[in-house]
Amino acid sequence: MRRFERIHDVVEPVEEYRAGGYHPVHLGDIYHERYQVIGKWGYGTFSTVWLATDLRLQKDVTLKIIKADASKTSTELSILLQLPKTETPHPGKDHFIELLDHFEHTGPNGLHLVLVFPAMLSDGERICERGKPRSAGPVRWLPGVTTAHSAPKYLMVSQRPRGLLDDADTSTLVVKIGDLGAVVHNGDISSVPVTPLALRAPELLENLPWDFKIDAWSLGCMLFQFATNEPLFVLTEFGCTSNESKGSLKSLILNLVRSGRDQFAIYLRERLPPDFGADNADKLSNFLWSMLQQTPQDRGSMSDLLFHPFLSE
Repeated sequence: MRRFERIHDVVEPVEEYRAGGYHPVHLGDIYHERYQVIGKWGYGTFSTVWLATDLRLQKDVTLKIIKADASKTSTELSILLQLPKTETPHPGKDHFIELLDHFEHTGPNGLHLVLVFPAMLSDGERICERGKPRSAGPVRWLPGVTTAHSAPKYLMVSQRPRGLLDDADTSTLVVKIGDLGAVVHNGDISSVPVTPLALRAPELLENLPWDFKIDAWSLGCMLFQFATNEPLFVLTEFGCTSNESKGSLKSLILNLVRSGRDQFAIYLRERLPPDFGADNADKLSNFLWSMLQQTPQDRGSMSDLLFHPFLSE
């Protein structure tokens, strides 16, 4: 049963502010007698993410506040604690975000695990806009519904305007994996990966057996968007059921497969910056196409991708 008026801005589902759900957060809130919320990064299926000031060290940090029910089963903390102890020379080890602190917080919706990370640019194309908090408007309870403290007074949209990395020296940027909340251990095929719909490989849409090749598909989708600033598959999920959205994505994937590699190369080139270069465009299209194969066995392995001409040359 709905308890709140609908909010049509891009914010977390207000109905998820319930027992076991999100923790209500307001600007100025202080957690663990140390971290004061000053802005909002965004939200996910299982958490909201906030920019805060560490009052003790006087520096900005990120707070990831996990839903109460999800906090009970989350493996993210154990993985984050395990990673630094892993003895491996693999250079990828340095590209996981550092866990600075963690604690539990009791709120009206239950006991929440809170993870503290360095403040970073979050998604590679946005940066927090300090001093200009924007509200999506008040949270309004429906008539006849008994009000409670389970929901915040307002919901905030993300405070990360685009474009502030346009002139950055990319050679100085460090990319890190910052969300391990949906990590699945290698070989754990009994788990269902929590992959954003637009990045979901065909085998996940069809509930077929899957392996690490789903990561190659997702990587291809993300790299297309990084290169063009457009999603590869444009989905309209608002107002659609889950099955309708999945059906729409299946159709888009089928169109991509049917169009073939040459048409994909043309589609990509039309969306790349003018100074990208024809040779680079051809290598990139080949690189992405090797990941965007409908059959998992046809996708390149991670070793193949690392030595692809687009990267090695």
